Amino acid sequence: MTEPWNLIDVWPAKNASASLAERRPPASPEAVGRTEERLGFEIPADLCESLLCHDGDDVYLAVLPVGPLYSTERIVEIRTMRMRIWDADDPDQRDAPWWGARWAPFAGRDGDEHFIDAGPGLWHNHLGRAAHDDSATPPAGRAWPPWLHAVAQAMPHHGGRDHVEPAKSPIRFCVKVVE
Repeated sequence: MTEPWNLIDVWPAKNASASLAERRPPASPEAVGRTEERLGFEIPADLCESLLCHDGDDVYLAVLPVGPLYSTERIVEIRTMRMRIWDADDPDQRDAPWWGARWAPFAGRDGDEHFIDAGPGLWHNHLGRAAHDDSATPPAGRAWPPWLHAVAQAMPHHGGRDHVEPAKSPIRFCVKVVE
């Protein structure tokens, strides 16, 4: 995961404001371990590696198209809040889930969360989006590593366009230069 982060970190340093180029320092392995303990499940390895590159992002606009990245502490806070509200026994959750038992939020803003499915099975390590007031877009199509690589590869080639979409991405995103 360090390769895409190296590319992602270079782009804003050259093309965006200083505030957009800032990232938090790496999380410690101990902080990641505490996060997993508090969540009650292991975070997918690729998200762990990303947290060991940057423990979140304090910039509201964020450099990634999913909003600010959550720190290890914020991951726990957001999931705890979601689990408090979520009713797994609600029959509507089967057809239109609002949250999942093994979803690890990794980024978002204003109650709209992007998550990685940490559960077993087909969608392990895949991305999804959970809006604050609607059903979630379940994991589909894109796992964290290829998505992050696609973002990293797209950033230097956006050519001033406001909208960049990596092929087969379930999450559409914008790359904007903020002066």
